[in-house]
Amino acid sequence: MAEPQKQQIGDGSDSYGQAAGQAAKAAKNIGKEATKQAAAKGAEATANAAAATVKAGVEGGKAVAEIAAGTAAGGPWGAILSAAWSLRHTLFKILICICLSLVFLIVAIVELPSILMNKVLGLDGNKPNEGISIVSVYETVTDVISNIIGLGYDSSMTRVETLITDGGYDYELSMNALINHAQSSAGYDVAYIMSAYSTSVDQLSADQSDIETKLSNVSANMFPVTSVERENEVITPVTYYTYKPVTMTVVTKAVYTGTINGAAQYRYETAEKTYYLQDKEHTSDVQVEVDAYEAVTVTLPVYTNGAISGTRTATYYQAAGKQMLTPAKKTVKYLECTIHPFDNTVISSAFGLDLNASYNGFGTTYGEVIENRAIAMKKTLYGTAGSGNAVPLTDAELIAFLSRQSCSETRKHIVKTGLSLVGKVPYFWGGKSEAGWNDEWNTPKLVTAAGSTSTGTIRPFGLDCSGFTDWTYKTAVGVSLYGGTWSQWDESYEITADELLPGDLGFLMNDDGNGWNHVLIFAGYGEKGDRMWVHSSGGEGVIFNSPSYEAALSLRRPKGVNFEDTASGGVVALSD
Repeated sequence: MAEPQKQQIGDGSDSYGQAAGQAAKAAKNIGKEATKQAAAKGAEATANAAAATVKAGVEGGKAVAEIAAGTAAGGPWGAILSAAWSLRHTLFKILICICLSLVFLIVAIVELPSILMNKVLGLDGNKPNEGISIVSVYETVTDVISNIIGLGYDSSMTRVETLITDGGYDYELSMNALINHAQSSAGYDVAYIMSAYSTSVDQLSADQSDIETKLSNVSANMFPVTSVERENEVITPVTYYTYKPVTMTVVTKAVYTGTINGAAQYRYETAEKTYYLQDKEHTSDVQVEVDAYEAVTVTLPVYTNGAISGTRTATYYQAAGKQMLTPAKKTVKYLECTIHPFDNTVISSAFGLDLNASYNGFGTTYGEVIENRAIAMKKTLYGTAGSGNAVPLTDAELIAFLSRQSCSETRKHIVKTGLSLVGKVPYFWGGKSEAGWNDEWNTPKLVTAAGSTSTGTIRPFGLDCSGFTDWTYKTAVGVSLYGGTWSQWDESYEITADELLPGDLGFLMNDDGNGWNHVLIFAGYGEKGDRMWVHSSGGEGVIFNSPSYEAALSLRRPKGVNFEDTASGGVVALSD
């Protein structure tokens, strides 16, 4: 009698979804106690245990080599990811059965969000499509999240306009008074959102349409709006004219001399007189004394064959002393609205999470699990947990710094625009962008520009140093600095330290003294008088500091920029 055919997880009629379910159940039965013990020793111990499990269960030289490489790059977590990735084509015959039965829960605090992995590994019950990858799934889900958050911002702007119009407030004053903190959250953490969602469903039943629905339900609350009624004294400027003198011949008297052929005849007496015509219009928002003029009707001669044959009238002006003009004043009510920044609390609300609650008895909280999964996701996508250590400036910090600078409003606007990206946009070799916020920033992209150790690697998209200076000027004043660092050197001219003003550029020379390898924007002077710069620095992203090489910078000023014109508009935020 033939031995019954054995069926392994993932073989034959078993669906991918069924395989995943069986693996999860196995994990619950086999690994729960071990997980608790490992978690009690900390996340690192847990990851080490999982890494050992994976290494023990993987066969084949290539897989082992990739595990070793992953460990070197990302520690134990790197080993786990490398093992999973190297075995993705035989995942359900080897990895799920041998490895994920323990890893699924043992490394719950450091595993990739299921919203990514379901389609990549077939855990959603469907066989993965050819060519599907973590990056492609990430980009798809990111588009969904970004669109919803953009709609959330639009909803807040609509709320602001409704409050203004329904309350009968002055629209222009109210919009000018708008405090928009949304720009400070333009770099919201997509990795955190995906991790929070996956955690909310216990890494099971993750679905793109589900995350879309749940986020959409809270989109109106993503950027809360508060308002305060204000009053302002509005001045209506007075309008007046200056006048220019005109000397002309006028008819002073017409004497009747009789009738010829039934037509009355007259003798005209004339004189040369000076009157005035309106010249230029002026306005004043303060009380002003001006020359007064009054309109008069004058009689002018009409000539036929060199003789006065009749008269016509015209209106001119004559001096009438002085007059005092006083602008009108009235009190106008307006609404000072504040759009508050995107807050991750709305994410926990969307997914029904208590961040402080214990995570399934694993000795950690939901908040910690989400943070760790987000870090794991970034390590997988970028090879690093973040794009830099810079902390974005608060609105209060930005205002305080700019108020200390003695320069034109245009220069302050340029600096403000550059500072708005601090801590939000990573460094990316060859990274350039059009004006305004770029939704592709912080998403994984292949570095294609030659000449860097990062060339050919996947990094979070952002700006390089010259891309940052160009973006800042395009966004702030609509002027492109063009090209790379060398080109921007050519499109600027030398200035002295005494001439240096916010918005000017600093260039750092290559170590070999041949050309320029970095460009920065001078932001102004710090509280202690030190020169502060904003720039996109390799490995750090957009930062605000006084670098160690500051004294070695060559100081330049862009050509073709009118720094005295008051800038309008501003930084575009959050997809608007």
